[in-house]
Amino acid sequence: MEVKFYNQPKDTNLYGLLSDRLRESFDKVLICAGFAKDSAIDIIIPDVENAIKNNTQVEFILGLDKKNTSKDILLRLLNMGCKVRYHLNTDESKFETRAYFFEKANGFSYIYITGGKFSEGGITNNISLITEIAYPKDERKNFNMAKAALESGMLEADLFSDLTENSLNDLAKMGEIVARITERKIPSIKERYSGEATGESLISEYSDEKETNDYKELLNKNIDIDILDEESVITQQGLGDEVEHKLKSEEKEEVVRSKIVHEEKNLNFDEMTTLIFPLSKVYIKDDEIRFPSAITLNMNTFFEYPSNYHMEPNEKGEINETMHLTLEIIENENNTTFGDEGAKYIVTPKYFIVKSEKFNDIKLKDNDIVRVIKEDANKYRCEIIRANTNEYKIWEEFCKTSVKGSSKKFGIM
Repeated sequence: MEVKFYNQPKDTNLYGLLSDRLRESFDKVLICAGFAKDSAIDIIIPDVENAIKNNTQVEFILGLDKKNTSKDILLRLLNMGCKVRYHLNTDESKFETRAYFFEKANGFSYIYITGGKFSEGGITNNISLITEIAYPKDERKNFNMAKAALESGMLEADLFSDLTENSLNDLAKMGEIVARITERKIPSIKERYSGEATGESLISEYSDEKETNDYKELLNKNIDIDILDEESVITQQGLGDEVEHKLKSEEKEEVVRSKIVHEEKNLNFDEMTTLIFPLSKVYIKDDEIRFPSAITLNMNTFFEYPSNYHMEPNEKGEINETMHLTLEIIENENNTTFGDEGAKYIVTPKYFIVKSEKFNDIKLKDNDIVRVIKEDANKYRCEIIRANTNEYKIWEEFCKTSVKGSSKKFGIM
């Protein structure tokens, strides 16, 4: 048995570790996550899907409550072929275990244990200690003992139930879970005027029919929020009592048209020629760089969107808006240049993706800075600035604008 400790985010992050393991070949994977949030499940779903396609059995044991996990995301897990067991978290009974098991009969098996929440921040950027325990084939008995201890401690008490599509619908009807929920960071008044990022707020869907005009007062206070849909409820921390506001559809449409993130108000997106962004493992996928849609929302002119895009299927058969382009890629550490006339921009609900097979040759790294420079309508240059080079500090200074839901910041020129 070999034990390693990782400091997140200094050494690596949990998402990177889980993603790497899910790409390997294991017999079974067990993900135990108390207070599981949609944001973490959404990030890891593509890796889980690939594992299942490689004949790995994947099971989730989750703690659910109406503020964290939705019907939509759980249905996606079931439809992919995952087994899901759940416990409804209450004030009296909460499931808080965070442990991840990777089991292989003819090779190493692994257990990861962390105190970080199963949320986007908890598995990517938040500070936490991750323990990795590796069991070689001849120590499989010890791995089974650890797994049995988990199973007996949770399941003998009969506190967990198997999730099916019928039971999922029942939970939604009873109001135990909601249809959809997205985690976003909403600046409090202190954050708004001091520039300090402190709290975390939730935008959720609820089933109550409360309607009020107080939402307009929030706008008058210059508090920036994300709008999801007609059922959205905004919970703003830092205003004293919790405020829940149901939006009418016409109010929502007006706010969506007029909303601008406060850090971006003085940025001229129409005239921008360069996007500067520090990467993390969340935003790197083999031959792809993924920009969160939160920062590309106002960059349509820069990315020639939507005029030069058409619907095109990817390798999985998913159809997305796509633009073909010529991309010159420069890696500064070794001063190497790659040309790719078959590169693509791909628009998905969560990310704006730059796809090039040359990224596989470069081997993108956590904390690299990428500079995307527009030279013409279908011609761009992509510079990769390594963290150990002198240039890095220079371009890091340009990244001053916050990204909602992330500790990363970006810049434009």
